[in-house]
Amino acid sequence: MQNNKGLRFYEKLAKRDASYEQSMQLLGNQDESDYWIDQRNYERHLGKANFTSYLVYMKGKKDAYHEHVQTCDHKYRHSELYLEKAKEYLSLSNSDELLSLKSQNVVQSFTQKKKDNKPEHRK
Repeated sequence: MQNNKGLRFYEKLAKRDASYEQSMQLLGNQDESDYWIDQRNYERHLGKANFTSYLVYMKGKKDAYHEHVQTCDHKYRHSELYLEKAKEYLSLSNSDELLSLKSQNVVQSFTQKKKDNKPEHRK
């Protein structure tokens, strides 16, 4: 039971950190850069000290970033550095959505499969 509490702590911490990162637009470039260096060092240390907690933390960050991409209304303008770091937290399949944030285009973008996209059979 104690282990589950510890893992929930890292899940909540990840969501809190992601929320802070998504609202950092008021920081200066040097402060933001320093934050990301500290964040990377924290994640590396956590991974070495307790790999299970690291995995829970990183999954929490990925989930929080994915949720933000889905709901971002562009109220906050994200910096280039934020967008670079966000790509690290999101899976490759989510990168298209992140790029739509960068270009300040439509919030929702869906890819449609062609109806007649049938696999070819080789003889």
